[in-house]
Amino acid sequence: MILTKKVKIRTKRNRTMSYYKELGYQIDDKEYIFVDVKDLPISSHVKIDVKCDSCGKEKTIPYQKYTKNINNCNFYACCAKCAKEKIKKTSIEKFGKEHYSQTEEYEISYKKSVKEKYGVEHHTQNNDVKEKSKNTCLEKYGVEYYTQTDEYKEKYKNTCLEKYGVENTFQSEKFKNKIKETNLEKYGVENIMYLDKNKNRISKISREIRKNYILEKHKNIKFNEIDYKNNNFNIHCDKCDMDYNITPSLFKNRTRTDSEICLICNPLNYGHTSDKENKLYNFIKENYNGEILQNKRKIISPYELDIYIPEMKLAFEFNGVYWHNELNKSKNYHKTKSNLCEEKGIQLIHIWEDDWNYKQEIVKSMILNKLGKTKNKIYARKCEIKEVIDNKLIRKFLDESHIQGFVGGKVKIGLFFEDELVSLMTFGKKRISQNSSSGEDEYELLRFCNKINTNVIGGASRLFKYFTKNYKYNEIITYADLSYSNGNLYKQLGFNFIHKTQPNYYYVINGIRKHRFGFRKDVLVKEGFDPNKSEHEIMLERKIYRIYNAGNLKFIKNN
Repeated sequence: MILTKKVKIRTKRNRTMSYYKELGYQIDDKEYIFVDVKDLPISSHVKIDVKCDSCGKEKTIPYQKYTKNINNCNFYACCAKCAKEKIKKTSIEKFGKEHYSQTEEYEISYKKSVKEKYGVEHHTQNNDVKEKSKNTCLEKYGVEYYTQTDEYKEKYKNTCLEKYGVENTFQSEKFKNKIKETNLEKYGVENIMYLDKNKNRISKISREIRKNYILEKHKNIKFNEIDYKNNNFNIHCDKCDMDYNITPSLFKNRTRTDSEICLICNPLNYGHTSDKENKLYNFIKENYNGEILQNKRKIISPYELDIYIPEMKLAFEFNGVYWHNELNKSKNYHKTKSNLCEEKGIQLIHIWEDDWNYKQEIVKSMILNKLGKTKNKIYARKCEIKEVIDNKLIRKFLDESHIQGFVGGKVKIGLFFEDELVSLMTFGKKRISQNSSSGEDEYELLRFCNKINTNVIGGASRLFKYFTKNYKYNEIITYADLSYSNGNLYKQLGFNFIHKTQPNYYYVINGIRKHRFGFRKDVLVKEGFDPNKSEHEIMLERKIYRIYNAGNLKFIKNN
């Protein structure tokens, strides 16, 4: 919209005066004349005041720029964002749709051109296009699809946490309710699967899609029959040369955890020891030749130790995330077992089921280190020490080598052997100490780890010495997770033990422990849950349960 009514035009040496004379303006010997904006030639550079027809923002621009802008549907847009509204308006006027690409005309034209070029209705159905897309992604990201990258997953997770307070949109009650409302408005039911006309058709299509997916994914398995309708897979086992029936859910669970699928070779175990615990035991047995005891109650009676190596005073507890949640184990269960072991001089390592499922290589590397069986050994004195500024390298290193994964830090110091990062220590700045007259800072030692399956001898000592030499500090604190550590490393670095913390809790969602930060009461209330109930009450109502660890050891080093 034009706000200026009239503009001042200089008459002397102005080539457009004849144009204004024809319009009836009296020029005579006047130095200036006032002209109606509507009478300006479309190429005029005279500046006028305008208002955006979308957001209402006022600007001063040349008249020529304005006329070009309103060329379509007489709509002035001040920026790219407002231009989108303009495009929508133009498209609605011309085609009755917000975008031309939504029209039948476009769809027919697109399909025709694509069919002529690729022989299919959509270019993404063409095998050459698929292959080219995969190769591009492999070159850029090292995976076939961008959605498989850690960058995308992290970005998606952070966006969801910011918008909904959960890591996935489908975990948000607000999002679920929105889907229900849309379905009720359109179809009169909360879920389109409830529609009679859709039930059989969708079920049939869904079963066919799942069947094709299973056949494609597990080409090495001999399926006699895949019957989702009757909840049954019939499979031939080459190992025992027998056919057996297995439910789809059990098949999925066994393939996901890399278990023996055959129910004849690996019968269902209704006893005390799980298949995963047996796999942990077998791994330890493969790498240790001494005595290994399994499921013994006499050592820390009345509690049981899943796996115990008497010679090394080392024990392992396999914690299934369902059987060890708050419904089945008390808050102090894992802490008590760790304390009883400590009293007898035994270090108890807690192996959590989700770590075993999704971080198994890191878990195995930690076990080999405890057993003294790490094959790759490097001396810290042979490494180059330097501060690391490449955050992508740090994220990749910690995600691949540290059981707790990546966390941001202010100071990142690494050891490099033959230009490869083999050991990393990170620190976070906490706050200015009120007791420090010099204004020195307080830090927290956040992460220390060596490259997976590698022992950097003297690495921690050299990294920590570099930090204390190059950074002023009043105190440094750190925590050792009792699930994996007894804190001896920090004692060797000169830290003093302060106390044991109470067990920390996580929430178990889809078999994975999630940090409680994303489920604070304020976040849950924003999602629409009852503000009069506590965080714990809300989560219990949702049938999402807590699981407690063994606590932490807190250490401090004063300057």
